[in-house]
Amino acid sequence: MKKMIFHIVGVIALILTCASCAPKSQIASPTAEPTVKPDFTLIARDYPKVDGSTSTKPLHTVIACKTFGVRCAWLESPLFGERNFGPDLMQSLSPEANKVFQATLHTGTNSAYINLIEGKADLILVARAPSEDELKAAKEKRVELDVRAFALDAFVILVNVKNPVDDLKIENVRDVYTGKITDWATFGGKGQIKAYQRDRNSGSQELMEALVMKGAPMIKSPDMLIETMMGAVNAIGRDPLGIGYSVYYYVTFMLPDKNVKLIGVNGVKPTSDNIATRAYPLTAEVYAVTRKSLPRGGTAMMLRDWLFTDEGRATIVTSGYVPLAAR
Repeated sequence: MKKMIFHIVGVIALILTCASCAPKSQIASPTAEPTVKPDFTLIARDYPKVDGSTSTKPLHTVIACKTFGVRCAWLESPLFGERNFGPDLMQSLSPEANKVFQATLHTGTNSAYINLIEGKADLILVARAPSEDELKAAKEKRVELDVRAFALDAFVILVNVKNPVDDLKIENVRDVYTGKITDWATFGGKGQIKAYQRDRNSGSQELMEALVMKGAPMIKSPDMLIETMMGAVNAIGRDPLGIGYSVYYYVTFMLPDKNVKLIGVNGVKPTSDNIATRAYPLTAEVYAVTRKSLPRGGTAMMLRDWLFTDEGRATIVTSGYVPLAAR
C-alpha cells in the first residue's frame, strides 16, 4: 500500500471540467499562488471548522498532521477494517492538536455542504461539486459558495471478484440501472443482476447521476438502497451477482476488499496513472469549498489556499490523491 501511495508522486493532472461540476459560475479557478499567505502558527492556534466527504477524511488528517508538526501513518479500525490516516500514537500531542484530531470526523458530502451553509463548518473537502439541492439551500440562506477543485479522484464501478465481467461501457451501466438489462449473461456472466444504489445527495449517487445516468431515470429499488460507502463495498463483497459504485480513493486506500473488483470502463481500468492523465472516462475532481463571506485573513482561507502551494500539493500526494496543476 505504501508503494501505491507514493506511486503517484510528481504526477500532475491537467484541469478539465467534469460532468458532475456545479455551474461554471460556481467554480473558481485554483490560483498559482495563495491569495492569503498561509501561517501555520495562526492555523494551529485557531484551527478552522473542517468537514467533508467520508473519502476525504484521510486527507484532512494528513493536513492536520502537517499543521501541528506530528507524524502521521495509516491506521486500521479494529471494528470495521476501514483504514484512515492518524497521528502516530507513540508521540505526545499538544492539547490543541489532540482536540483537532478528535474532531476530524467527516459527516459525509451532503451533510458537510449543509454544515458549511449553516455556519457549522468553514471549510469542507468534498468529492463533488454542490448539487442542485445544496445550491438551493445556499440560495435560501443567502450564502455564496467558493468552490475550488484541488485534486482528482474517480467514480468506479464495483462487482464481486467472482464475477467474470472485467469491463463495461458507460451505456452498459446506464442500461443496467434503468432496468433495460437485467442479466449478467448479456456481458458474458451468469445470473440476474442485483443493482445496488446509494442514497440521494450522497457523493457517490450525485456522481452516478451526473457521469453515468445523464438524466436517465434509475430503477426504483428501495430494498437495494445502501446508505453508507462502507455498506456499498460490503454488499458487493458478499454478493456474486451484485453491481455497485463508489469512488476510487475510498475503495483503494480506505476500504480495500479482496472480494470486490473495480472493473474497467470503456476499456480503461481505474488506476492512479489513468486518473492522473484522465484516460479513465469517469475521472472527477475533489473540491475545497468555503463561504465567500469568510474573512480573507481567516485561517479557513489560509488552509484552503495552502492546498494550492507546492507544499500543499506534496501533502495531497502523501494522502494518495492526485493534485491538480496550478495555472
